[in-house]
This record gives sequence, C-alpha cells and structure tokens, in this order.
Amino acid sequence: MPLGPDRWEQQMQCDEIVLPVSGLRVEWRPTDQHFRIRPAGAADSGAAAPPWRTWQGHNDMAVGASGPIPQEPQAMWWAVWGEYSGNDVQVTLDDQSRPGVVVFNRLWICEWRGPEREATVVTAGRQAEIQFASPVYAAPHAGRTRHSGGASHIETPAGFHEIPRRR
Repeated sequence: MPLGPDRWEQQMQCDEIVLPVSGLRVEWRPTDQHFRIRPAGAADSGAAAPPWRTWQGHNDMAVGASGPIPQEPQAMWWAVWGEYSGNDVQVTLDDQSRPGVVVFNRLWICEWRGPEREATVVTAGRQAEIQFASPVYAAPHAGRTRHSGGASHIETPAGFHEIPRRR
C-alpha cells in the first residue's frame, strides 16, 4: 500500500536545531533538500506546521523575523536567514554590531535580542537590507504572519543587490 503525503513525510529523516534566543525550530530534510522554520511552541500548540520550502541554491533572498521572548514580555528577538551557497555571510546591525551567523546544512541563520535594528546581510559580493515588521504594529500585508498560541512573528523577505561602490 503506497504511503500518503503525510505518512511519507513522517518517514523522511529530518535534522533540526532550535535557536536559543528566539526558540525558532529550523528543520532540514537532507533527502530532498527541503526546509522550514517553525515558531517556538508551534508543535506544542497543535498549530499546523508551516509548509516545507524547496532549497533553490540561490543566495538572492534573506528573510527577517521578530517576535517576543516568552519568558520576558518586554524583550524582543530578531532573526535573519537565507539559503547558504558556500560563500561567507556577514550580518551587520545599524549600531555596527555583528551577531554571529550559524550555517546549518544549506541554510545560514543569525539571531539576536534587543531593540529593533535594521540589519544588512552581505554574501557573495551582494547585500540586502532587512527592515523588520514588528508583530505588534505590522499591517496584514507586510509579510506572512505565523501564529504560535498568543504570540506571532512576521516574516519579511528582502532581495539582494550589488553593493554600491564608494567614490
């Protein structure tokens, strides 16, 4: 008897990490090179899992997300991720700090806590500026909203462009 899509998905190996600040769960299926990013507590809340995304092998998009830190109601986490294609990835915040970037399978991921900051991601001679949409104030069309119990985060994609040359 053939396996249905849900059973087939359950049979596939899945690597995962949980980011320490945001609690985001990053899942990677090496067999078919699909990934997904799940909000903290989403699996426990019974919420439907986000769809698997196909790794394209492009480093032309970065995605930013933010949300509240559950244990600290006044604190916020911020995260940026994209597809890793073998080039160094550097994230610089608008205060010139550089949070660490982690490579997990074929994804790069960076997270930090604190006040809202614009992030600039540089890789392969190109850059993207990430401006975050706060879950509290974002308009519904600002990005894709994920809900996890009472908390939510907004995913804000940003495309890469050539780094402007200095004169």
